[in-house]
Amino acid sequence: MAVTGTRISVSNDVGVLRDVLVQRPFCGPVTGSVAVAKNGAASPVQQHARLVQELEAAGVTVRHFDALLCSALAFADARDWILERRIGECEDDRRRASEITSWLSEQPVETIARYLMEGMQISELPSGFDLPAYGVFNPGGWFLPPLDDVIQPRGHVRFLDGGAVIGLPEPAASHAAAINVSTVLNFAPLFDQSRFEFWLTSDGADRSFPPIDGHDIAMPGAMVCVGAITGATSVQALSRLAASLFRQRKAETMFWIDLTGVGCGRLDDCFLPLSRECLLVDMEILTLAPVCMVRAGRHDAVLGVEPCGSAFIDELSKAVGVAGFCLIDVNCYSGAARKALAGLSPVVLSPGRILAFEEHNAAFALLEQNGIEVVSAFTGSALSRNGRGPRGFVTALRAD
Repeated sequence: MAVTGTRISVSNDVGVLRDVLVQRPFCGPVTGSVAVAKNGAASPVQQHARLVQELEAAGVTVRHFDALLCSALAFADARDWILERRIGECEDDRRRASEITSWLSEQPVETIARYLMEGMQISELPSGFDLPAYGVFNPGGWFLPPLDDVIQPRGHVRFLDGGAVIGLPEPAASHAAAINVSTVLNFAPLFDQSRFEFWLTSDGADRSFPPIDGHDIAMPGAMVCVGAITGATSVQALSRLAASLFRQRKAETMFWIDLTGVGCGRLDDCFLPLSRECLLVDMEILTLAPVCMVRAGRHDAVLGVEPCGSAFIDELSKAVGVAGFCLIDVNCYSGAARKALAGLSPVVLSPGRILAFEEHNAAFALLEQNGIEVVSAFTGSALSRNGRGPRGFVTALRAD
């Protein structure tokens, strides 16, 4: 029987990008979610629309998360599933939570989706419910707080070969974004019969799973995965991911890089494949960070974890099967070039071909000298947080 669902397949981070998931900024950005455009500059919404335009011009199919969430919420069981979990995070009183869930489930789908992403004030609840939730802290008068970084789906969900990794926050944090992602993957018609696995969990509300962030995972080659231990990703999460990848025969080797003591917050900031042979790296960090290698056992279980016998880049080269990587090391440059390389964070359209923000144009000549083509560059000053490139605004559904 033919599979009608969208194909989920990201065997490596430098394949030809076919299908992606994005999320536009809110029309009225929540304070802190995106920078505010000034002096007549393009707004975050306009700059994000340009990103979508460039992706589509490159032949990439672009899916919008809010549209997929609305398609899922068209089903009563999906509304019950998400509202039970989201309201459960904000309301301790079970009876009151059940009544609010029933009321909200009857609202228009677009209204529910807006509340679930942009937040809902306590004052927007119907009469009788518009009081602070019992036993729950509601800063700023929010019942459902607005979500941060929804415009950067890469951190919230990553697709590795035939599996989806839902970004789980540390136990004390809100799981709201993960619950939203889980709802889309479980109920949106686009994913019917897509037949992908969930790693680590299909339920974003399950706090028993260790934290993991999509920015801490890389696939530099087929059957090879790199994960980073950071404040947002635990070694326990990487252990479960390795076991899942090995069991499904989606990886043969995994590297764990411990970034917790080297002043780097996430893997994307120090290790970024641009093609099969070219890596954008911060070798000062990668040299200091302890690295372990994990291999699958005879029965598809984790065989063991051991320190790399030699330099990480050398071991990675052997695992990927290249004679030697072309390394673009930010530490080899200074001034504007170094700053541009450090913030480049591009979208890889195909091996050696990238989309970037024009704010990083001081690095473009260096990239071209190393065989990397900047297919298009456009401004991202109002869209980007901390001046980083467009990578976080896109998560791949299919790349081969």
